[in-house]
Amino acid sequence: MKKLFSSAVGLALLAVPAIVLAQDTVVATEPMNYWGLGLALLGAALATGIPCTGSAIGVSIVGQAGSGLLTEKPELAGKVITLAVLPGSQGLYGMVISLLFLFSFGGPLLSGDISLDFPAGLALFSAFLPVAIAAGTSAPAQGKVCAAGMHMLARDSRLAGRVITLAALVETYALLGFLISFFMLNALKDTLLS
Repeated sequence: MKKLFSSAVGLALLAVPAIVLAQDTVVATEPMNYWGLGLALLGAALATGIPCTGSAIGVSIVGQAGSGLLTEKPELAGKVITLAVLPGSQGLYGMVISLLFLFSFGGPLLSGDISLDFPAGLALFSAFLPVAIAAGTSAPAQGKVCAAGMHMLARDSRLAGRVITLAALVETYALLGFLISFFMLNALKDTLLS
């Protein structure tokens, strides 16, 4: 599980040298700085990729625990599926932030109407980090909480609300990362696109 998560981060970071090396191959009548654009797009990719990887791990953890419970108590399928869905929301947080970037910045950046220098690209890259890190790490943790909750449900199916409450506490931190990334992107939008 940790191997898969660290492999996804490692592969994403391998893209940085490709962006750097691509700088010298661009020939244009008007020199354009692609460093900033490359960093911004890498940040958007990480903001989706890391939380989605974390969500896949979290959902897998809950699914494995839930499968065991459902063999003994198939009548709890609705509650088990509800718990299995919870860690998947973090992937959505990352995707929404990436889509916000693409819809707000994508047109002007890719058409060449505006260009990003290295500091602006680094600022945008930094705006993706809160959601990438918070959502990517909270999803597996939430999966563990939900998996542990399966033991509670096995003893007393009326405890589903308590399990969901415990899982929601973990998700709070993914939501905080989402909000910070959202506000950072909106602040940079006003600055960079004006």
